[in-house]
Amino acid sequence: MSTTTTPTAPDVRRRATAALVALLLAAAAGLVALPAPRAAGADDRARHWAGFRIPRTGHAAGGWIGGYRLDDAPVFVVTPGRRPNRAGFKPSRATADLRGPKGPSEAATERAAWILSRYGGHKDAVQAAAVDAAVLHLLGGRGWRFGARRGAARIKASGDPATVRRYVRLMLRGSRASAGPYAATVAATTADVGGVTGVTVSVTDGHGGPVSGLPVRVTSPDGGPSQPAAGPLDTVTGDDGRALVRLAAPLSGWRTVVAEVGQVPLHWLRLRRADRKRQASVAEGGVRRTIVASTRVAVRGPQSVTLAPVPSSLVLGGQAAVSVTAQGDATPRAARAALHGPFATAATATCTGQAVATTTGTLPSDAAYTLPAVQPGAGGYYAWQVDVDGTGTVIPAGSCGAVVKVRGRPTVSASAPATAAVGSSVQVPVTISGMPFPMRVDVRLKLYGPGDTSCSNAISTSSMSRLGNGQVVSGSVLLESAGVYSWKVEADPGDLWQGAESVCGAPGSRTQVSP
Repeated sequence: MSTTTTPTAPDVRRRATAALVALLLAAAAGLVALPAPRAAGADDRARHWAGFRIPRTGHAAGGWIGGYRLDDAPVFVVTPGRRPNRAGFKPSRATADLRGPKGPSEAATERAAWILSRYGGHKDAVQAAAVDAAVLHLLGGRGWRFGARRGAARIKASGDPATVRRYVRLMLRGSRASAGPYAATVAATTADVGGVTGVTVSVTDGHGGPVSGLPVRVTSPDGGPSQPAAGPLDTVTGDDGRALVRLAAPLSGWRTVVAEVGQVPLHWLRLRRADRKRQASVAEGGVRRTIVASTRVAVRGPQSVTLAPVPSSLVLGGQAAVSVTAQGDATPRAARAALHGPFATAATATCTGQAVATTTGTLPSDAAYTLPAVQPGAGGYYAWQVDVDGTGTVIPAGSCGAVVKVRGRPTVSASAPATAAVGSSVQVPVTISGMPFPMRVDVRLKLYGPGDTSCSNAISTSSMSRLGNGQVVSGSVLLESAGVYSWKVEADPGDLWQGAESVCGAPGSRTQVSP
């Protein structure tokens, strides 16, 4: 391999000090571009880049400890026992298997790749020498371990062997703890419209440990009318291996959150094999990669709930239902309805207090859907309270309304005397029941006879009224002739009740008048 001038002793000490500081602070090397293929016959021989001149041995590991420069990329020898490379190298390619089953293990290759990727791009003589020694320790075989004869001799011949050894130990310790495929995951929190989507990016090394100091870029690239693009937001992983960002959530819908994690160490080698079989091959240093992770997360918006009574008015004993239209998401979702009442007026009908009946169902879409009906137990006005579940993209919602009128079925009866004498005057108590509220009801007591048992032609009518259920007594009615008289009670209808009349000839509605 070609050579360069060895740095002077002051330069060595200055560079060693700077390299130690850089290593302890875990300074990341810049991303190194892959070399472009060279034209046939081009000069692709490696030249010294950073390191120290050491004694020649006839092997590729002799004459120099450190890195070389090849096509503007730093490279390090991985086959130390071969001849120095004088003929050039083949194009770069990725590999995790150097020499098949007899070569270094997969774990050793991953560790060497991690060291090359993380530390092999920094141009410092001491650090480059340490990378060289650490890589040969893992890939070169027993004799090239940094504590073995050949490995130790190379380090001893460097400009600062104590610092190189310390660096090698740090690199090997770090590779043992972290080498392997790095992984990134993205977790995002559901947000409501107008809020923010919290995004947590977690990065772990090849052994599952947290990785700090890696640059992270977060975007939400969906775009379009449903969800505009957001970001990019740049941050760095902390000591716990996590990076946190917050994305604005202006519109409802599903959004994609993408995290790009840069400067990730490789777990494979970028290998440049020798053009000639017995000459040394090299691996590139300082090459990093970007890993991408993504997730889908919802931004929840409001849903509107519209109610309609089915029907709007019914008679006591009928079925009351509510039609629900919940717009905002066509996804099926559960709904619960409660009927509150009765109330005396539509204006006072509210969804307060304990419900008199409940029903449930599943809204199949955002179209109108009628929930199962219930049967009110009394006349009056009722209000429906409907609560609709949320989905991934809509917030739960509720509504009170859909007032329904239930008309009661009151009953009336008379308690006339069974017998009376001709010319007597009687007062007949009239009973009203089934009124929904103590409202004024007008009542008429009609007298038929004598002999009119079908109640077709009234000979007397007494009018009266009362508030709600109870009894009211008619005025005096003169019975002038002998015979059988029939009584009949009629109640006028009102807003919340139907009209009612007693049965002609029912018990309490006939009087026998004797001469």
